[in-house]
Amino acid sequence: MPAIVNLLFNVVSTNTTITFTVVLPMVSLVSLLVGVGGHLLLWLVLVRNPRSRSKPSSVLLLNLSLADLGALLSTSLHDWQLGGGTCVLLGFMTSVTVGGGIFSLAALSVLRYRIVAPA
Repeated sequence: MPAIVNLLFNVVSTNTTITFTVVLPMVSLVSLLVGVGGHLLLWLVLVRNPRSRSKPSSVLLLNLSLADLGALLSTSLHDWQLGGGTCVLLGFMTSVTVGGGIFSLAALSVLRYRIVAPA
């Protein structure tokens, strides 16, 4: 594994702990900020537009965005030392939000199929 990290980050040392303690939290922070910002912008656009509020696809997109945001927040906390109970809670929260996202994608697919191929 360290050879892959050295190859990816162009580091020629055998000590890769600096890479894991500096680079990975920065990547996690950037992805968290971009993800939260993108989901908030989606909510702002869909909620402020009065025509899109009543459409089923918009409601499913809001649900998918909420599930993705929950998954993003719960998976960004996995490196913290928060204790056993919190670890179980975060695992449950991740499973529920991923399941909600999968359900929203399935419902959006059925909705789009019914629009394209009416029976």
